[in-house]
Amino acid sequence: KQWYQRRVRGIIASLCLYLTLIALLWVKSLKSTLRFGTLHECSTELAVMKEEERVTTALFNTIIPKHVSDQFLTELRYSHSYDKVGCIFASVTNFWDFYEEKFEGGMGCIRVLNEIIRDLDDMLSSVNDIRKSDPRWRAIQKIKTVGSCYMAASGLDPLTEEQTRQGNHEHIVHLMDFCFKILETIKQFNTYTFGTKFTMKIGFNYGPVTDGIIGQNKVLYDIWGDTVNLSSRMMSTGVVGRIQLPASVVPYLIDHFKCPKRGKVFIKGKGEMITHFCVGKKTPEQIKSNLASRDAKRINSSDAS
Repeated sequence: KQWYQRRVRGIIASLCLYLTLIALLWVKSLKSTLRFGTLHECSTELAVMKEEERVTTALFNTIIPKHVSDQFLTELRYSHSYDKVGCIFASVTNFWDFYEEKFEGGMGCIRVLNEIIRDLDDMLSSVNDIRKSDPRWRAIQKIKTVGSCYMAASGLDPLTEEQTRQGNHEHIVHLMDFCFKILETIKQFNTYTFGTKFTMKIGFNYGPVTDGIIGQNKVLYDIWGDTVNLSSRMMSTGVVGRIQLPASVVPYLIDHFKCPKRGKVFIKGKGEMITHFCVGKKTPEQIKSNLASRDAKRINSSDAS
C-alpha cells in the first residue's frame, strides 16, 4: 500500500512538473509574441517617420539648396560669397500681352505660365533622378521666378565652387547649354499648345555673387551682387530670341560657342557697354581644336615662366 501511495505521489509530482514546464513555455512564447508585435509596430512607425522626413527634406530642398539648408537648419542663418557664379534671367517677353483678366480673373493665363515654368523646372529637378538626369545641369540651380522671368545660377554648390577656384569654368558652358535648351523648350511649347506664340530673351553674366537666406518665417533664398544686376540688364536690353552677355564673359565661352559682337548698348547704371550675342554652339571639331590650342598656350606660358 505504501508503495502504491508513493507511486501515485510520484506520478502527481511528475504531472505537476510537466504542467509547470508547459505553463513556463507558454508564458515565454506569449512574451516573445508580444515583444515581436511591439518591435514590428515600432519598426513600422520608424519607417513611416523616415519616409515623412525624406519627403519634408526633399520639399525643403526645392526651396533652399541642400548645402545651404544643412547649415541653415543648425544655425538659422546663412550667407556666402563666391568669386565666380553664372547667372541668367530668361523672360517670356510677350506673356503680359497674352494675359487677360476678363476670364476667371486671369487664372487661365496663369495656368499657361505655370506650364512653361514647370517645363523649365523639370529639367533641373530631374538632376536628383539618375534615370532622367542630364549631367550638364547638375551645377545649375533655379533661384526664383519674378513675374514671367525665370532666374537661375550655376556654381553655387561647394564642389563646383572648388572646381572654379582651380580654373575649371565648365559649369558656365553648361549654363549656356541650358539657355539654348530654354529657347528650344519655348518653341516646343508653342508647337504643342494651340494658339500660343510665346517668345523669350535671355540675359547672361558671370562674376562675383553672394547668396544667403533672408527671414525666419517664409524664408527666402536669393543671390545678390553687381553680377546679378548686370545679368538682369542683359535681359531687359536684349533682343527677342537671343542670349545677350557682356564682353567680359566671352573669353570663358568662346572655345565652345559663337559669340558675335552686338556693339555698344546703354545699360542703366553702367552707361554704354559692349555686349555680345551667343548665337550657337561650335562643332565638336572646332571645340576640340580650340581646347587643344588653349592647353598648348597654357603649357608654353608655364614653360616660359
